[in-house]
Amino acid sequence: MEMKEYKGILHCHSTYSYDAKLSLLELKKLFQEKGLSFVCMTEHVDELTPERSEEFVRECEVLSDDSFRFIPGFEVPYKHAHILMIGMREFLGKYASTLEVLKTWTSKAEFVVLAHPVRNHFEVEDGLLEQIDALEVWNQQYEGKRVPRTRSVTLLDGLRKQKPLLLAVGGVDFHRTEHFGSPVTTLSVEKLTEATILEKLQTGAYSVSSDKAFFYGTLPNSVGLLRAHRLESLVSVTVIVMGKFVNKILASLGLSLPKSFRNIIRKRL
Repeated sequence: MEMKEYKGILHCHSTYSYDAKLSLLELKKLFQEKGLSFVCMTEHVDELTPERSEEFVRECEVLSDDSFRFIPGFEVPYKHAHILMIGMREFLGKYASTLEVLKTWTSKAEFVVLAHPVRNHFEVEDGLLEQIDALEVWNQQYEGKRVPRTRSVTLLDGLRKQKPLLLAVGGVDFHRTEHFGSPVTTLSVEKLTEATILEKLQTGAYSVSSDKAFFYGTLPNSVGLLRAHRLESLVSVTVIVMGKFVNKILASLGLSLPKSFRNIIRKRL
């Protein structure tokens, strides 16, 4: 059977998460219209229940077909970090309070990713490093849609001294329609199934890209990536940080930036 290329995104939330706006059905319609064929869901566990999580997994299965695949998963808080448990169907609680509890989660997940390392102050303890398969070096909500964060790539290089096979991923951290866009994950499989997608993710046989940046999951040339995007990464991160600060100040005053202006910034970053 001939290999075929498929595009999708990692790190996505639906209305099963407390802070997302689109249902799974709405996500499928939007993503198919945009040319995507799969999405790795990572619902927040903070306000989930066992019954609600079962409903989520069941709906992922019902809405998946030969042309589009939902891969269920959860985003689990662990200390100051958030861990993406991709390809997981069992809900184990609202957070991982200890390393032993985290190990219970990771033992049941197919692909484990440390999300947005900036939230963890770019610090990864040895115990946590042992549990993850990949580092999210590019998160749209913290780095924008154009290029990965150079500091996260540098972190990956450092972690690989202890764990050489650690992979690099890009996550959209999708919560609402205006978040659609890069980074996009591309992989080639003979047949679009959850198993074939996960196998490609686990082995690093995928690429992550936007119209400005490109890297493979194995990220063999981090030096070149850093050299190419250092300045643009700095600009994107600075603008996003400033925007979050301004939004916080305005919110404290009961104000907000006009939606049209926010959408313009979103499209550019």
